[in-house]
Amino acid sequence: MQKSQPQAAAGAFGMQDVLFVVFKHKWMIALLSLLGFGAAAAVNFSKTPIYQSEAKLLVRYVLERSSVDTFQNSTHPNIIAGDSVINTEIEILTSTDMALEVAEKIGAEVLIPDSVEKATLSDAACSIIDAMEVGLGQSGNVLRVVYGSPDPELSKKVLREIVERYFEKHLEIHRSAAAFDLVAKQAEEVGERLKETERQLNKLRTDSGILSLADATSALLSQQAKTQEDLMNAKAVFAERKAGIESLGKAFTDGDELPKSGESSKNTGDPPPAQVITEYRTVMEMLAFLQKREMDLRLKFKPGNPLLSNNQRQITTYDGRRRDLVLQYPDLAAESEVLEKNVNNPAWNLILEKARLASVSAKIAMLKIHLQEISEQFGQQYAIGAQIEEIDRRRQMEDAEYRSLEANLKNAKIDQTLDPSRMPNITVVQQPTEPIETYDKTIQKIILGLAGGGMALGLGLAFMIELLFNPRIKRPIEIQTRLQLPLLLSIPYIRAKSRGGLMLSHASVKPRIAERESPELPATVHQDSFGSGARKANHFILPYSEAIRDRVIFNFEINNVTHKPKLVAVTGLSEGAGASTIAAGLAKSFSEIKGAKVLLVDLSSYHPEDSPLLGEVPQHSLNGALHVASHSKFKESPQKLYYASAMARRDDSGLTTFTPHHLYELMPELQASEFDYIIFDMPTIDQTSRTLTMAGLMDKVILVLDAENTSRDVLKWGYSELVRGGADVSCVFNKTRAHVPGWLIGGT
Repeated sequence: MQKSQPQAAAGAFGMQDVLFVVFKHKWMIALLSLLGFGAAAAVNFSKTPIYQSEAKLLVRYVLERSSVDTFQNSTHPNIIAGDSVINTEIEILTSTDMALEVAEKIGAEVLIPDSVEKATLSDAACSIIDAMEVGLGQSGNVLRVVYGSPDPELSKKVLREIVERYFEKHLEIHRSAAAFDLVAKQAEEVGERLKETERQLNKLRTDSGILSLADATSALLSQQAKTQEDLMNAKAVFAERKAGIESLGKAFTDGDELPKSGESSKNTGDPPPAQVITEYRTVMEMLAFLQKREMDLRLKFKPGNPLLSNNQRQITTYDGRRRDLVLQYPDLAAESEVLEKNVNNPAWNLILEKARLASVSAKIAMLKIHLQEISEQFGQQYAIGAQIEEIDRRRQMEDAEYRSLEANLKNAKIDQTLDPSRMPNITVVQQPTEPIETYDKTIQKIILGLAGGGMALGLGLAFMIELLFNPRIKRPIEIQTRLQLPLLLSIPYIRAKSRGGLMLSHASVKPRIAERESPELPATVHQDSFGSGARKANHFILPYSEAIRDRVIFNFEINNVTHKPKLVAVTGLSEGAGASTIAAGLAKSFSEIKGAKVLLVDLSSYHPEDSPLLGEVPQHSLNGALHVASHSKFKESPQKLYYASAMARRDDSGLTTFTPHHLYELMPELQASEFDYIIFDMPTIDQTSRTLTMAGLMDKVILVLDAENTSRDVLKWGYSELVRGGADVSCVFNKTRAHVPGWLIGGT
């Protein structure tokens, strides 16, 4: 064991502390608990009981049907389950409205027969709510309804009426039984609005030819892309034709002659000019292009579309022009065929290419107009399409509302004729039972409060005493874990009848303190007092003093304390702590070491005959004991244990108290003596104690603590003062009481 320094206290409070407090004050706790049980029994026998009837309802789910629920239909009913549903049903059962209906059915005078004034329905309803308990059964979806009354028949009657009214109230709240007319009127109004919306939508679609904005937009985009592609192709053809005409123009100037008008005509009429033939061929190619385009438009757009109409107008225009040319020049078609057949003639080919170039130019112009028409139609289509979508959304909302109202109307028709007692979602698991005798809730609380209050008061007082009003140290664990001081040993409390014989005889042959002593060894007749002839008492302190001795020797060994004699002081913080007994036992234990000479110096008692030392030991003054130790035959003497009292010494002025100054003067003699161990039984520690000054001269200081009689603050102060003076201090906890059974705390 190294020298231990004081550490900060730890304030943990655990189960061992609780058990200690409970078992220490067990009789007070038991007495107060019995008083509480007695008071509860007195109240139990003095109060009038009530009779309670109980019913149970199974709530599987709740079917909500509301006339304003626009999202409900008969295919997907609004079924609700869970804790919120159970809580809602509890609120219905405990509502004032339902209590008023039950009170009106039973009668206020029947429910409150002892009323001084005339009972009202409101008072009767309040009495029903106060006497009724509604809670959950063992299953989470079972409601337990209990009603109590001093009259057993009345309790069962009222509870049966509560169950019946609950079914009606549940149907009224969760179903649409009372909303048939309202739902029918709403359904009719929404149906009329839906018809008007559908009429507007159909008219707008018919007038515009747009059934779907997305489809129409897709068709226009497709047509626009096709037209742009045709325009690019036409421009490429135009450039090609123009280059061909320039090439033919050069070939014609090289010697070819233009055909004369009517040269190839077999008719006698006026032959068409070359420019007329060119125009005719252009008209024919445009008609072919427009007819092909009309087929494409009819695949993408419905009749009435502006693009189709414009294309048909252009076809009509070009066809009319064709007829006019044919009427004016009947041989125009034949001349065109001649022109096709004479493609090898540069002159004829030049006329044909010019006709084709004019046709391509007209096609380019037409495609540009067509793109412009598509752009204009985009704007018109978006405006009309937005109106169609808005009206269609309104139609869908009105249609959904109308369908929901139709479903509600159907449910309302069912609920209007539904028997409340035959609802599929709620079942009576248990009809109102025969009344059982019990007590009112308030009385039950009072009885339980009294029964548990006595024990709670006892526990509270016990903990208050131990934690607030009793700052003393009661257990060794408090020294180690809370104060964190070095604890050498814990000695249990032993009753007087179990402590064994005294350790000091009262033989008159022993010299008194302060009497003159001879320089020879005193009491030679007792030199074998620790031999075979000595009387040896069985004292309780011996096993513990031997344990202290062994630990002190171990402490000397590890701290390299090798000098002789070794000085050990034993002191306490209060009178009666047992320091003298422990000092005597420790001296006896050291004397049992082979070859050891031990001196017990009594500094705490003015009456040395009261020192509890085992065996018959001669008494000396401290000077006398040192004088004996200086004798040449001291080591050969069989006596191992010596006793000296130093509380009083004689000087020139008479008897004086032994002071630290006297100890300082004797220290050279003590250190030079032949004793191996000198045990000092020192006075208790207080503000004026001499022990605080002398403890620093000791090799080891044993501080004896009186269990349940030593304050924590006094211990911390005393220990810190000893350590401040340079003492190596270890604590011995004496007279400890084990209030808690060993089997409960893991002891043996």
